[in-house]
Amino acid sequence: MSTFMERFSEKIQEIRDLNKPKPQDALRDSFINEITRFYEDGTEPEHASADMRYYLQTHEKRLAEKGVRIQRRYTVTPDGVKATRASNRPPYTASLSFRECESSTQFTNVSTQKILKKHKKCASIFYANILDRADSQDAEFECPNCGHRATLAVFANGCPMCGTRFQMKQLFPCVTNFYLLSQLANGKSVEKIIPIVRNVAILFALGVGTYTTVTTWGQADPHYAALLFGLGAALLAGFLGFIVFYLVFSIFFAIFMMGKMTTQAVTTADVQSAALTKNSLTKAMQRFDPEFSYDLFEGKVISLFRAIAYSEDRTNMSIYRGDPNLPELDTLIDIDYRGAMKYLNSRIQDGDNLVLLVRVYFNTTHLIKGKIVQKKEDYNMTLVKKLTAKENYGFSIHAVNCKACAASFDAMHVLQCPTCGAPYKLEEEDWVVYGLKK
Repeated sequence: MSTFMERFSEKIQEIRDLNKPKPQDALRDSFINEITRFYEDGTEPEHASADMRYYLQTHEKRLAEKGVRIQRRYTVTPDGVKATRASNRPPYTASLSFRECESSTQFTNVSTQKILKKHKKCASIFYANILDRADSQDAEFECPNCGHRATLAVFANGCPMCGTRFQMKQLFPCVTNFYLLSQLANGKSVEKIIPIVRNVAILFALGVGTYTTVTTWGQADPHYAALLFGLGAALLAGFLGFIVFYLVFSIFFAIFMMGKMTTQAVTTADVQSAALTKNSLTKAMQRFDPEFSYDLFEGKVISLFRAIAYSEDRTNMSIYRGDPNLPELDTLIDIDYRGAMKYLNSRIQDGDNLVLLVRVYFNTTHLIKGKIVQKKEDYNMTLVKKLTAKENYGFSIHAVNCKACAASFDAMHVLQCPTCGAPYKLEEEDWVVYGLKK
């Protein structure tokens, strides 16, 4: 009994902790404004990670190539649901922070200014993966040229000993990934019921009061007593009418919501099924890395897919070893994650390679013959990394160090160190996509 009460108390405390304001909340809200501005005028989000900046840049290039402009607006709901779930792996903290908002999207032909597709405001939950390192400015860093060691802040303007300038590691805190999930209805929709019912009850009360006054006017003595009868009838009718109308409106609203829930359940059955494999994936990966984070891995998989999908040249990507000929990805102009990833299987290959197969679910937007075509598409992704490659929260493909000469370079489209020519194998540090198939 005492064990049960302890667990119950722990769960209650977890719920309370979720609702407590956290430092990540302010960063999440700032990023929502920043990503909205990016899709308005192209200003890069200040709090985006280096990897996300790359994705946004490639997305921007793809849109420019197709002659399409996307406008997105995310407006936070002041009293909507919001929370942050954080997991610590010193010196890093990875958080999944979410907030209710209203989102809208518009696709426009740049040359003709014709609106190709428009999605009106809808209730959504905005999710952001946030990565932080409290000691980021005090963390030790080594110059890849002369070996001088100092804190990261000292290297902001280059090495103070040899003057070498190089690409810096990721600055923290930052948003590594984001996505939206639609809601059936927001709080405002529910709150509208009471004002509507109130107004209907008032009109009903005025009608009953007026009718009672008129019909009793000739019989009342004195006549003004009819006004009192009308007032009493109006108050009673308003009170009872509010209760009755509220119940009726609630029943119809419940039926409407049940219809939407049924429709959503049918259209998201695949996603709901996939979500049930989350624990299986986590357990499978924690056998090889006890510090495995599902939220971080989820964001990484989405980023990998987006980088491959929007790439102009897939033949020389360090993150991709599969068939570079993927014509179905060449018409993509937008990719929305549907919020689920299905664990299929995992195995050890060639003694030291961890192979993982997952299915990822997306809402995709294609531009085909000048027309917007939207689909639900899922892709099987085969990911591989060495068993010795442990999860590194702060790793960025855009700022790696050569193991042979310590030079720093962007390894996204580089398979050899540009300084010494040594081969660079990303799977020794992180996941690489070996297969991508619908």
